[in-house]
Amino acid sequence: MRSFSSPRVASRGARLLLCSLALATQGCYALHAASGQLHVWWGREPIDEVLRRPDLDPTRRERLELVLAVRRFAFEELGLTRSDSYSYFYDTGEGYVAYNVSACAPDAFAPRVWTFPLVGAVPYLGYFDLALAQEQARALAEEGLDVLVLPVPAYSTLGWFADPVFSTMLDEDEAELASTIVHELTHGTVWIPGDVELNENMASFVGDRGAEAFFLARGGPQDPALLAAARRNEEQSLFNAALAELRDDLARVYESTGRRSDKLAYKAQAVAAFRRRYAEELAPRLSDDRYGWVLSEEIDLNNAVLLSFRRYHGDEELLDAVYRRCGSSLRRFIAAIREAAEADEPRAALEALAAGGPFGD
Repeated sequence: MRSFSSPRVASRGARLLLCSLALATQGCYALHAASGQLHVWWGREPIDEVLRRPDLDPTRRERLELVLAVRRFAFEELGLTRSDSYSYFYDTGEGYVAYNVSACAPDAFAPRVWTFPLVGAVPYLGYFDLALAQEQARALAEEGLDVLVLPVPAYSTLGWFADPVFSTMLDEDEAELASTIVHELTHGTVWIPGDVELNENMASFVGDRGAEAFFLARGGPQDPALLAAARRNEEQSLFNAALAELRDDLARVYESTGRRSDKLAYKAQAVAAFRRRYAEELAPRLSDDRYGWVLSEEIDLNNAVLLSFRRYHGDEELLDAVYRRCGSSLRRFIAAIREAAEADEPRAALEALAAGGPFGD
């Protein structure tokens, strides 16, 4: 069990949802979560005021100006719900604002879930203190679970608070930052209680394509940030497809009637084979080493890690089919997923739409 950072998991994939944590549970966790959120609330500053500082770091100034431009584009051109989110800035200091802890059975893709009012069941717990997150992770590991601890560079309170831009977000490149902003604003626009995986997949889809749409509108087809975003998304799809093959292979074995010890032995062999495949086939096709952590012997490529990727990109094929049914219009796509979210079975509604069913304009 170790915490680690990767652009797809930590910088995009680990997002804390703090809808009503003061009411969510009883005891220390609720107090910790409420206290952390209030600390953020009191410490944030309007971005407009930050930009008036004459001594503001030039790169930070550029990133904050980008945030405001992306935010405006998301509201005006994409039709995301207007709010005050990302009009404020919060300096996290040396570390991240929060950390997520998730866990999964070692011989099945069965995540540990926690249930909260309004948001429903979620497959992680968020902590504003790394030591507390690690303490929770150790307790879960002692139960024999695969565990993952991830830093949280951004999170959504689903419109309950005006979420700020955290200083750690400004370390991202333009493409990554734009995608993160659109992703989080999507959570404030549509949220299906109890289906974190579909929510995160929808937000990731809108975030990635929304960033590309923004840079295309800003600088045309040769905008360097657009080219970087498109390349990143292509490489992300390549890596996720390979990881999905590993997940599917393991799922087949986990669901078999074999002995648990045999399943765990197969898992170790499959993970080792994936690491070799990454080094020999995938890494040479990537423009940077953002996924190089898979080769680290210090990182346990366990079921919690594998599920964290599925949580954000496992429904890409379904959502792409819906997107194409919407004429590849992101604004129409967002309207379609909002409509589907109101159905009794949102996933079934999206599947019907992808298969050619009707939808409103």
